This record gives sequence, C-alpha cells and structure tokens, in this order.
Amino acid sequence: MTTDEALQQIHILLEKNIDYPTVGDEDYTVRLALLKDAVQTWENEEGVLWNELFVSLADAADGDKETVAEQSDYDCPSDFKFPAGYLKIATNNFYPLVRPENVQKYDPNNGERYWYVTGNKATGYTYHLHPIPTVGGETINFNYYKNASLPTSGSSVLEMSDPQFAVYWALAELTKEENPGLAQNYLDIAMAKLRAMRTKNIMPAFWQDNQIEDYFVDYQFGK
Repeated sequence: MTTDEALQQIHILLEKNIDYPTVGDEDYTVRLALLKDAVQTWENEEGVLWNELFVSLADAADGDKETVAEQSDYDCPSDFKFPAGYLKIATNNFYPLVRPENVQKYDPNNGERYWYVTGNKATGYTYHLHPIPTVGGETINFNYYKNASLPTSGSSVLEMSDPQFAVYWALAELTKEENPGLAQNYLDIAMAKLRAMRTKNIMPAFWQDNQIEDYFVDYQFGK
C-alpha cells in the first residue's frame, strides 16, 4: 500500500467522500504525520523483530559495498540498526560477527577472520574487517536489521505486512476527541491487526521445522 492509498482510505472512512486533500493542505500534513507515527509504533513493538526489516547490504541505497585495499573501516548503510550474522567478501570469504567489546580478545597479528560494528544512530555506524583486505574492488555483503522507512511522499510504500494497521491507527487519533467511542473502535481494529502481524511474523514457512534450535543467536551483535 502506498502512502497516497492509505491517505485516501483514511479520508473516505473519515469524511465519506473522495475530495482528497493534497500536498500542502493541513489535513494532508496531519494525516501523513499520523501515518509516520503508526510506522514508528509498529517498528518499536515490544519484543518483536519484524521480518520485513531484515535486509542485505546489497539492496541498501548507500553504505560501502566493496573492499578497498589496506582499508579496514567501512560505512554502514544509513538505515542500519544492527547486524544479523556473517559478512561475506567475494564468493567464499566468510567473516563471523564479533561483539565490539570482545575484539580485544583476538590477536591482531593473526589472520583470523571476523568483523564488528561500532557507532550509533547520531553519528552513523561503521563496520570493521579483520584481517585488513589486501585486494580492492571485491564485493562485500551482509544481512542487517534496519530502521523502518517513514512515508515522505505519496509514492512511499508502507513496509508492514498489513498497512491497514497504519490506517486505523491514524483514524483512532483523528477521532478520539470528537468521538471517543468511534476512536476506540478504530483502535481495537488497529491493535487486532498488530496482533495478527505479530503472529504471522513468528510463523514458520510451510514444511519447515518449528522446533527450538540448540544454539543461541544474539541478534544484537552476535558472539
């Protein structure tokens, strides 16, 4: 669902007409802000790592994606939140993920492969490779968990699996002062959709095992 489609549905349910507000109108600006709030509410749902937000460096809009000879430090994508496993260089060089506070446990003079991430949301994140690449131009790739994309234009696509959550979340906010009963009804629908997304998020694919693995995966920074 695009932002325009969501805004049009909000308008129809709220105003019962198709005289949609346009960019620059107060109603448009307020409703767009509420959609952003809905996205952030979904993104920060407690105890959930959304499948939609696990992506790869290869698909990122920015970030360093190739080795530079004799360079160990590289920029993460601007939407980076935390890493999600191995880093790969070229086709078969795999680097295990190490927590940054554990790097000092490794001998910097040996050739053991690993990578780690430092930084924060304010200054940006940097990933570090060991040993330092000696060849430039080789493709780097890794999976990571990203920040949700906030809608900024009518063509922006809402990333959540059920964008109707954002629609009804916005409707609840728009009606809670004038019609609290209707607002509660909209909120109930929104929360039901959020619960359904949570359930879908943990469902295994068809014909896949759903048993608990015998190892622990630390999504935050691995080892």
